Order: sequence, then C-alpha cells, then structure tokens
Amino acid sequence: MAMKVAASNSRKAIILAVNLAKLSLILSTMRRTMRTLISILIIASFTVTPAIAADYYTWVDENGVTNYGERNPPGYQAEFVTRNQRFGKPIQPRDETPEPVASNSASDNTSVDPDALVAEERDALRAKIASVKASNCEIGKRNLVQLEGHRRIRVNDDNGENRLLTQDEKQAKADEAREVIRENCVG
Repeated sequence: MAMKVAASNSRKAIILAVNLAKLSLILSTMRRTMRTLISILIIASFTVTPAIAADYYTWVDENGVTNYGERNPPGYQAEFVTRNQRFGKPIQPRDETPEPVASNSASDNTSVDPDALVAEERDALRAKIASVKASNCEIGKRNLVQLEGHRRIRVNDDNGENRLLTQDEKQAKADEAREVIRENCVG
C-alpha cells in the first residue's frame, strides 16, 4: 500500500511538472503575441495619417495658382478629390463665360472683334485640353509600367483593407491603362 501511495505521488508530481511546462510555454507565447500586437499598433498609428490625408480639396485662386487643402475654402469653387477617384482628370470645357471688354471712354469708336475673342477662347480651351491629355497620358503610362512590371499588385479595397489584385483584375486595369494611353497620348 505504501508503494501505491508513493507511485501515485510521483505520478502527480510528473503531471504537475508537465502542466507547469505547458503553462510556461503558453505564457511565453502570450508575451510574444503581446509584443507583436503592440508593434503592429505602433506601426499602424504611423500609417493611418497618410490614409486619412488622401482626401483633399483643390481650387484655383484669383492669381491662377492651384491650391490644395484639407478644407473647402470659403469663396472658391473647390473640387473634392478622394483616393478612390479614377486616375486622370476629366476633360470638360470651361463653363465660365468671358467677361465683356469694357470701353475706356464713350468716344472710343474701336469695335471688338467677336471672332478674335472666340478664337482666343478656343485656343485657350485647346491648350487646357492638351495639358490634361498630356497629364493623363503620363499617368496611363506609369500605371501600365507598374501593372506589367510587378507580379503582385497590392490595392486598398472598398473597406480600406489591403488585398492583392487577381490576374483578371490586373489584366482589366492594364487594358484600362492602354485605353487611356490610346485616347490621350499623341504620336
């Protein structure tokens, strides 16, 4: 009987030692997990700011200078730009009407040539469209180079989470970039 009690106590001691070893392993794993979690939170705190700053307003002031800001400025018609917006700018004719040229005096008999004013306005519009097309051309070429130069492309989905483009999505984006190049690149 004393032998059974001694064997039972040694079995309990072994089970206790095994359980303590398991507990020690669990605690070390938890410490490692906590360190990893804290590291991820610190890194995320640095990467959240650029993602938030991706939305902005753009407007042109009275001096013709393009401005960018986080808030819609009072007194200006600003365009809100988001990170989900398609690349490139839409080509749209100006909706501004040219101001009439005022005569300096009542005795000034020189007349304004409407054809010259219209030609001037048309040339300005053509120059603006050419500038936008050149910008879209460069963006399309850059996008196509990125799509063809990298096997895996990481993007943000609608929920703001990172994911890899599938081959079909990558091919569709490459086709879209080729179409932008065809429409906007001259020569």
